[in-house]
Amino acid sequence: MILTVISGRNEDDWFDIDVPDECSVERLNELLGLRLFREPSGEGVQYILEAKFPEGLWFTVNDQSSLVEAGLREGSYIRLQRAFSTATEEAPVYGRRLLFQES
Repeated sequence: MILTVISGRNEDDWFDIDVPDECSVERLNELLGLRLFREPSGEGVQYILEAKFPEGLWFTVNDQSSLVEAGLREGSYIRLQRAFSTATEEAPVYGRRLLFQES
């Protein structure tokens, strides 16, 4: 499956990768982390992989599955972000408000 990696604001910074359908999300995170951040994954290094279809919205990709099981398909866009946290689970956000919410 061919995926487009969005690694900057300019399309010149984007690149395509060809990965096997059975590739795990964890393995893809390791490969992209090495290429984008120039560091091997290790203890305490966490990544958030997000994807979108050309006609869709961004969604977070589950780490416990293969790319196909996570819902990715040929032509998907992906982006990888470093997570600067020591916790492995996402904490709930209390008091979240919309930017333009009326009081």
